[in-house]
Amino acid sequence: MTDIETRDRFAGELARPPARRVLWLAAGGTAALLFADLATRAYNHYDPIPGVRRLVNVDVEANLATWWNSTLLLAVAGMALTAALLSGRDARPGRLSWLGLVGATALLSVDETVSLHERLGEVGRSWKEWAGGSLPTHAWVLPGAVLAGAGTVCAVLWARKLPRDLRRGLLAALGVYLGGALLTEAFNGWAHAHGHSTVLMLGTIVEEGLEMSGCLVALAVLGRYVVLEADPESGRAAVRLRDG
Repeated sequence: MTDIETRDRFAGELARPPARRVLWLAAGGTAALLFADLATRAYNHYDPIPGVRRLVNVDVEANLATWWNSTLLLAVAGMALTAALLSGRDARPGRLSWLGLVGATALLSVDETVSLHERLGEVGRSWKEWAGGSLPTHAWVLPGAVLAGAGTVCAVLWARKLPRDLRRGLLAALGVYLGGALLTEAFNGWAHAHGHSTVLMLGTIVEEGLEMSGCLVALAVLGRYVVLEADPESGRAAVRLRDG
């Protein structure tokens, strides 16, 4: 095969967006992890496998599931950082906007690893004592909802100047993520408080699935904006931002 044929073949492979192939692999990994959680949960009832069970249990920390969720969030941060580095001085969105997305997703990745949101339980309990009532779910949900609401407002304001498809896609990703991280987990807290173990099991899988899916949606959207293609002259891979 000549150098020209090799270059043309490489360019042809890049013409089929490699980000799409990576995205499908990430989606497959997510599905496999959720299935592994369900399968080991069922098998554990017949033959205890605590070590394997903990490795893929989406309801505990410091395991494969936590690592994968954190990795997806860091991948979103990495795509946003790439966009920031490629953005010119007068680009819209500008570098500061992209760096804001980097910071937000990096913080969520840290939270996924060390469970920062659960520290809000102390705030939630103090609010409950002050109000003289009770919250039929996790104690952190109410202050977490306040922070999520503030973050959503900031995200909407941040996204106003984005191109329409990019704006809608990233806000949709945020909606999917919050649907798992806040709404579904609040429901799971209620199920836990009332002893609905089967509902809690399924709800936990839905919760983690939505969080990971939100990351996948964000990666799909950013993958259409940060483009990997073949340079027409050299045939080498080059990364650029999509025009328009």
